[in-house]
Amino acid sequence: MTNRSGPEKERSTGVALVSAQAFQRLAEVFIDRIAVEVKEAAYHSDHWPTQLGDLVACATNLAFAIELYLKALLTHLELPVPQHHDLRALYDAIPESVGREIELNYLACLQPHVRSRRSLSITLAKGPQGEPTWDDRTKTSPALPDLLQRSRNLFQSWRYISEFTQPQDSPYQFHKFEYVPLLCAARAMNAIINELLGGAGSVPLEGRGSRSHDP
Repeated sequence: MTNRSGPEKERSTGVALVSAQAFQRLAEVFIDRIAVEVKEAAYHSDHWPTQLGDLVACATNLAFAIELYLKALLTHLELPVPQHHDLRALYDAIPESVGREIELNYLACLQPHVRSRRSLSITLAKGPQGEPTWDDRTKTSPALPDLLQRSRNLFQSWRYISEFTQPQDSPYQFHKFEYVPLLCAARAMNAIINELLGGAGSVPLEGRGSRSHDP
């Protein structure tokens, strides 16, 4: 999606930052409960978990938090801010030196969860009754750019989860939410932008909501 034409917008790094932190906090409330309340499964039209709305809000809020962190960074660095929700494209617009610092913080948060071999994500499959073919998680790259590539349209796909489009190659429409890696990404971005701003109001990488869960 290209930028809309019109007058140049004035942007506030601080407002974007505190908004991102608020969306992250809202997401964390349910991240602690995902593995207990929502099991990875296929769902059809007459059977949906009562907690699905909480999961949708969690995924949407965390995606928007990451988007706002990236846009806050771009604003602070006086770089163009694309007017779209594509997380990978926004990350690619960040200077490489800043991106490396974000990824170092992200990996420091993520590595203990990877070593624990516990589930880091949940997938919903919308379609007929039965068991779909799930992705092989062992082949999933944990690198931050790859995570953001897989999650690039997370904001749109989860907030419109009530809509179903039949894929050409499958009877199921999949919605994957890598909640632990994405939370680590949000925490890393928050830490780096606070460092650039002088350290005020930063959130530690380790803490509530950052642990992994069984599926």
